[in-house]
Amino acid sequence: MTRDTRVPVVDFLRGLSCLGVLLYHVRVELWVGWWEITNKANEYSAFTRLVAWLSIPTPFLGYAILLFFLISGFCIHYPNSNSNSIYPCWKTYFIRRFWRIYPPYMAALLFTVGISFICFKLWGDNDWNPERILRVATLTQNYPPSNGQFLSNPSLWTIPLEVEFYILYPIAFYFFKTSKVRNLWIISLGLTAVSIVLEMKGLSWITFTAFFLWPSWLLGAWVAQNFQSPKIENLKVHNQILCMLFSLALALASRYLNWTTWTQYVSWTIFYLSFFIFCLSNTNLLILFIGKEIFKVTSWIGKISFSLYLIHFPLFKLFGYLHLEIFRSKPANFLITLLYIVPVILIAFLFFKFVEKPIHQWSRNRT
Repeated sequence: MTRDTRVPVVDFLRGLSCLGVLLYHVRVELWVGWWEITNKANEYSAFTRLVAWLSIPTPFLGYAILLFFLISGFCIHYPNSNSNSIYPCWKTYFIRRFWRIYPPYMAALLFTVGISFICFKLWGDNDWNPERILRVATLTQNYPPSNGQFLSNPSLWTIPLEVEFYILYPIAFYFFKTSKVRNLWIISLGLTAVSIVLEMKGLSWITFTAFFLWPSWLLGAWVAQNFQSPKIENLKVHNQILCMLFSLALALASRYLNWTTWTQYVSWTIFYLSFFIFCLSNTNLLILFIGKEIFKVTSWIGKISFSLYLIHFPLFKLFGYLHLEIFRSKPANFLITLLYIVPVILIAFLFFKFVEKPIHQWSRNRT
């Protein structure tokens, strides 16, 4: 495999990560909740109580966004990770990043604004906030003054963060190119340590920036740098599995016991890093375990994952109001909750086909 070839398992991992985020978010508008069912068990059927157990993993899936960051770091650095590669043309790099991210992002924002306005007019949705639309459009929603998230689509908070990662990449590339990776880790972990201290002093917004999260992205770039090298190829499968199980147990404990935010992020980053490396170095074993069809379907979702991530939350909100309008309550049967993911994926495919993909192809031809 050359550095110019696409790594097929990356699409699978994108799809898996995106499905994790969807399962985490779908419960907000489209499920009555675990505690409602367990505390009022007499009001629900035995079957409803039984399928509610399917929701047990979902509260832990919010950190699946960390797998996105790892994949992003990997994909940005992988084409440049060969020791013989020259310095990229940074002007072209930034132009391509802009066209790859911002136009679909703006289209998703307009899509969100439309749904949010409908929900406001028809059902009095209190997330409608025109003042925050400009904050989101200018990618400043993560920064002071005040929190500028447009709550009809809070998922968009990661896009300014992704832009920060792209801006910082030339610095990372320099350290990788000059074999001064240790210095890069000292700088990035130092920034993270400073952000943790500032967060303890009340500056919580800083944990939504690269000050705090840059190491998780850099780990993906580090994996790209060492992909197909003895550092990864010589890792024993059983050792990788043991590492995954141990790190998963630690991550689950951190979330269940509600450890401090930064320790939860560290725990989940370790797990997703070990899982990422396992999938990269044991793709055939992974396909054998889950089956070719599941791998293909999840990989297809991975190819539309950016569109799916951008628009899923407002769609869940709209479907939530429509369900309430028709049935007068949120779904209690978790299988019905899961079914709502299907139309969201189909609409995201249309967004991908008619918005994201044409913009991406146009920008590639132009640059």
